[in-house]
Amino acid sequence: MQRKDFVLVGVLAIRKMAVERIIIVTGSKGGGGKTPVSLALTILLEELNIQVLACDFNFNNADLFSILQGSEVEDRVKSDDLQPKEYGEDQFWKLRDNLWLTPWNFVVKTGMPSTTQMWKKISDLCKFRYMDFEPKVLVLDTNLTLPLICPPLTDIAELPQLPPVEVWHMWSPSITLQIGEQDRFSTAISILNRLSKGFEERLHHVFSPRHYKTTSFMNTLSSITKGEFSIVKMKKFKQKNPTPVMFSELSDSLFASFIPKLLSQDLTERMDTEELIKAWLGNILETLKSRETRANNVVVIPTIIHKIAMLVEELTLNPNRTLDSMKLELGPLFEIIKEHFLRERKDFILRCGGNPL
Repeated sequence: MQRKDFVLVGVLAIRKMAVERIIIVTGSKGGGGKTPVSLALTILLEELNIQVLACDFNFNNADLFSILQGSEVEDRVKSDDLQPKEYGEDQFWKLRDNLWLTPWNFVVKTGMPSTTQMWKKISDLCKFRYMDFEPKVLVLDTNLTLPLICPPLTDIAELPQLPPVEVWHMWSPSITLQIGEQDRFSTAISILNRLSKGFEERLHHVFSPRHYKTTSFMNTLSSITKGEFSIVKMKKFKQKNPTPVMFSELSDSLFASFIPKLLSQDLTERMDTEELIKAWLGNILETLKSRETRANNVVVIPTIIHKIAMLVEELTLNPNRTLDSMKLELGPLFEIIKEHFLRERKDFILRCGGNPL
């Protein structure tokens, strides 16, 4: 590392954070779509002309890094941006003017860090700046469930003041098999509200039910994305004044009603996988339908369309990738994320210096 890099690191340690939002993608199951959702958010922010730093915090496989680091190669060769910029123990790659990439090298060298170490690293990344690039949004791809990003309550006072934290959590029916998870999530959300005021209102619930095969799924998707719910056949209403759905509103339908069916001792009464998933999602939809205002932080992704389990492998192996080609490969997933993100975000986009589409 050159001497000027050391000087810059020292400046970064004391300078004000320019980051407006930290977006972390978490989930309860491997292969549930965390990396594709992280990738879709990253590409969308860049498309909106918002400076974004994509961060790979996956402690098993650095999939987001693998996918993005091999992208835009032709343009990066011309601009001599293939080589990483090294600051401290971290490396940063410029992919486009508004998009940079970093893996957390600590993860590669050591493995699972503590949550306190993780949040201190996030704070450091919020101060990153290189010439004209000053990220307004961090997107973190993880392999962690929401409680595992939660720092000890006793450590919160020692952590630096952070920009607002927003989590997109990928829900899976399998999480309901783990007794005690409901309490763990409730406790974690309470602590994260202390870490980042208003956290629960920014918590996005993402449902990506693999194996869901019925044709009515598209009706479910339409209901969520457009804020429409069927009352009787051929009659719909559109709710106004969308408000975030709180975890406490969904917790019973996420956990309690699902477990007894799976733990039934009478095998003849057990439901098959598809029926269980339909019942699980159906309970959640019933909860949302009973609200006076629709939720603006709930996303349903029909994984049967975009084959989410295979998407990461396809993107990783495909040579000569660009952000535009990846957007096409993400297909309906990108469009769903885009529509959901843009629905209530005009002020946020303008605050980050972006251009609403």
